[in-house]
Amino acid sequence: MKKPSRLDYAYAVGRVRVLEKRLIERAVFSEAAEEKDFPCAVKIIFDAGEFSEEMIKITDAEELDDFLEKEEEKLLRLLTEVLLEKNILEIFLEGKRPEKALEISENVGYSFIHSYIKHKIDLANLKILCRLKYSGASREKFEELILEGGLLDERILLQNFEATFSDIGEIIQTTPYGKLWNKGIDTLNEKETFIDLERGIEDFLMIYLRKAKYIVFGPEPVLAYGLAKRHELNLVRLLGVGKLSDIPPGILKQRISETYV
Repeated sequence: MKKPSRLDYAYAVGRVRVLEKRLIERAVFSEAAEEKDFPCAVKIIFDAGEFSEEMIKITDAEELDDFLEKEEEKLLRLLTEVLLEKNILEIFLEGKRPEKALEISENVGYSFIHSYIKHKIDLANLKILCRLKYSGASREKFEELILEGGLLDERILLQNFEATFSDIGEIIQTTPYGKLWNKGIDTLNEKETFIDLERGIEDFLMIYLRKAKYIVFGPEPVLAYGLAKRHELNLVRLLGVGKLSDIPPGILKQRISETYV
């Protein structure tokens, strides 16, 4: 089948441009985290976004999961309808397997998408490296789990597995991940939590995706919207479970990462 032209995506891009305007800003999630209870928090999210009325009727975690599952199915139906290339949809579906997504993207020919997946592989490797070193796992364990194909040569990470966290920071300082790593490690050393590293990874990927807003035609804005909406649903889950579990607002706000808008 002939590859669609960028202009063939005019309708799809126009449609997601409208939907983008109803994506929720990070500040709204932070505001909702400050609310006194789950219903009040959900009402703020509902008013700011594009959700069915079912959302404000949720009373427990099970209903929340059911609701979000339906929202994810709705998103998938939309992408199936507007994406003109099956490969791009497969990349979206392989969100938890970046190596597989990279393999697909190599045959598609969109550099923006390809680079996004490579960044995702790099950041997954840094997260694995950090957690394994902190837990005292072996280099062999890291070798089993490391992903191939990122922009950062995975052999560099393997060779320096025994180095200190700060030395690894020096090694990757000139890469796009140096600042993210150092901030995450500082928090890990001070508070024994991975929260800054994990949020930093999510922030990096979302900030990268925002560049798709400046691509006039093509599948990139459509895929970016799909990924952004999926991220939004994850934040709804984070906030909802947090409020149902009476997690303090300050801790919840620390977990809220960048959004597409």
